[in-house]
Amino acid sequence: MADAFDAVTLFDADGVDADLYTDTVQRKTPLEPEKQLLLAILEDALACYRKNIFARTAKKRTAYRDAEEWIFATDDERFLGFESVCGALGIEPSYLRRGLVEWKRRKVKTNAPAEAA
Repeated sequence: MADAFDAVTLFDADGVDADLYTDTVQRKTPLEPEKQLLLAILEDALACYRKNIFARTAKKRTAYRDAEEWIFATDDERFLGFESVCGALGIEPSYLRRGLVEWKRRKVKTNAPAEAA
């Protein structure tokens, strides 16, 4: 599972309030096991998206495309769809998507390898 810090650093340069993420995800009282699982799914998708943006192998390109497809699907009403997972965790999906779009724009513009997540 990706470290929660990685998701926080995703938006640091965007001026997005990292405390909001931390308050939502890292609570003083532990999350229920079901929410821990949902958080692990979300963090894994974010890590796959970030780590594999400039992937050269077919396996890593597939991981990137799968994560991107899952994150940006707006008509996915499955229980484990991106919007459902975010909703269960109290995270606004459109806010997270905007941050990812801006992060990707900066990465592509600088053509720098994605940070290890």
